[in-house]
Amino acid sequence: MLEFALRVAGMYFLALIMIRLLGKRALGELGPFDFVVMTGVGDTVISVALDRNIPYYEGIIVLVTLAILEYFIGYVGLKSGPLSNMISGVPVILIDNGKIIKKNLAREKFNVDDLMQELRKKGVRDINDVDKGILESCGGFSVILKEEQEPISRRDLGIPKTARDSLLTVDQMSRAEIFAHHGEELEEQPTLHLADTLKNIEERLAKISARLEDRESNPKT
Repeated sequence: MLEFALRVAGMYFLALIMIRLLGKRALGELGPFDFVVMTGVGDTVISVALDRNIPYYEGIIVLVTLAILEYFIGYVGLKSGPLSNMISGVPVILIDNGKIIKKNLAREKFNVDDLMQELRKKGVRDINDVDKGILESCGGFSVILKEEQEPISRRDLGIPKTARDSLLTVDQMSRAEIFAHHGEELEEQPTLHLADTLKNIEERLAKISARLEDRESNPKT
């Protein structure tokens, strides 16, 4: 029993070390080769841990070989675009300027129901608002909205940046700093005068509207 537990623990930590060495790419959305490697890792860990007839060193050799292959393919893909495209695939446009590309749907075995589901996940109400709908090589789906449908940013409206006393999720902070910051009373921020803010927003919106009208009257060729 103890030997069995040690085999399981040993293979677990070896697989954990391998995946950690491979970097965050191995933990993201997997491409075809990454999927094969991760499947091989899982199968090796289970097989060696449960089957005492398989020598322990063979499992280590398999994991090391898979790690070397992952590094090698990643390096080759970085140096050679065509080879990377052959192994990992290329992004495919499924929607172009609000129009569904049926031949690309058929080629990727991606039906319309799946497409509509992905659009809903992205919060797209009207397909005509989409400039490009792209099926990525890793299997993810990306949406680029048309320029006139892009959300207005804080900078467009002239709204000041968030005060640095705020606890921002993009900051790298230790647990102690987070809890200490959360317990502190934030410094009182300067009061924004509503009339001035609304006037500033109105001026910004007028400029945006003028740019859009100018673009419509002078379309790009």
